[in-house]
Amino acid sequence: MFRVGAVYVGGDFLKDGTKLKSVHNTEYEIKRYIASGGQGEVYEVCDTKTKNKYALKWYYKHSATPYQRKLIERILQRGAPDSRFLWPLDMIEKDGLFGYIMELRPKEYKSIIDLMKRRAEPTFSALCMAGINLADSYHNLHSGGLCYRDISFGNLFFNEKTGDVLICDNDNVTINKDAEGGTEGTPRFIAPEIICDKKSPSTETDLYSMAVLLFYMFMLHHPLEGQVEADIKCFDGKAMEKIYGREPVFIWHPTNKTNRPVVGYQDNAIIFWAIYPQFIRDIFTAAFTEGLKNVNRRVVEKQWKETFSKLRSSIMYCQKCGSENFYDESKIKDKKTHKCWSCSKEIVLPPRIKIGSNVVMLNHDTKLHAYEFGGIFNYKKEIGEVQKHPTDPNKWGIKNISQENWTYTKLNGETVLIEPSRTAPIANGTKINFGNVEGEIKNNV
Repeated sequence: MFRVGAVYVGGDFLKDGTKLKSVHNTEYEIKRYIASGGQGEVYEVCDTKTKNKYALKWYYKHSATPYQRKLIERILQRGAPDSRFLWPLDMIEKDGLFGYIMELRPKEYKSIIDLMKRRAEPTFSALCMAGINLADSYHNLHSGGLCYRDISFGNLFFNEKTGDVLICDNDNVTINKDAEGGTEGTPRFIAPEIICDKKSPSTETDLYSMAVLLFYMFMLHHPLEGQVEADIKCFDGKAMEKIYGREPVFIWHPTNKTNRPVVGYQDNAIIFWAIYPQFIRDIFTAAFTEGLKNVNRRVVEKQWKETFSKLRSSIMYCQKCGSENFYDESKIKDKKTHKCWSCSKEIVLPPRIKIGSNVVMLNHDTKLHAYEFGGIFNYKKEIGEVQKHPTDPNKWGIKNISQENWTYTKLNGETVLIEPSRTAPIANGTKINFGNVEGEIKNNV
């Protein structure tokens, strides 16, 4: 089994100005056509009473099946896992066809395709947040016993400034391992076991598809498209089965080097792989070696969240060109220098604080968050922030912006209480006890 592409059908358009009533007796007016896909067309609509704007997905005749209708009803009844899902809110029926109402995606949200084509240029910090939010969203969906079935770059949108995400096309979500489900996924994202007709979509296959999507986001390339893909003359269904299903080989497999990316053709994979620290390369290697065919060894959402949190904490700036770079602890152990990926100049490492196994770079704009202290994944709650001394520009400190007292330990062992709104000096070898965890400030970690 393998499905290449999708069938696009036209001619079922709803005209602007058409008024439709939902099953909840709400009247909507068609304002404009937005886009079309394999299952149907999307329109901007307006609630004629409240004047609030929404999106309407209207199914083509071939997609408006009794099963799809049943699926929408079930999804409506269940409700969204969280606010990051553009979940069905209402349903409309007309002349044997139907569609559903969902929130309208804000204009500032871009697709992963925009990222691939450089129409979106997020900072690495925002990209890390997008990875965290993506993993967290799917964790909430999977925790509710649901399976998305069709994770791909066509249904994820992100705010390139903040890293906030929105997930659309939720009308294929089913109960985990529901054999009655329809779609099996999007080519290039479908798990090998589905391609080889060994498994049906499940949370385990979702984890594979999510790993592919994350690789696209951070490497701007597919994890299995290397020399083998470059050598293929006819990229048909049989070729795709081989690459993505029957004989998949990770392009950066540590021992099997037969599918390395080709210089001059697959340069994104080469360039970005070198930019990131070793722990990022390690988790992607695990996802596409051990986790490629063994569903029990796939990287789970919590691991992705922890990894991208660590990556965000490791961001530092090049003193020469200002580009974001990443601190790599493995380079310190191997006594290697950090060189800027953008200008190739050696980076003078900023001070950093080691909190448990996490290293947070203390840049001029660093803010410490709750998740860096081993707590829950709370990315909004700020605990501390780096600030310059008000009279001496050569001195920096970490201001306590929490509600708790800290204990600061000097090199001579003397302890000082750092109350809220007070600042702990940044000095090599000093320690800060934040209440539930202690961090040590280092120049060499």
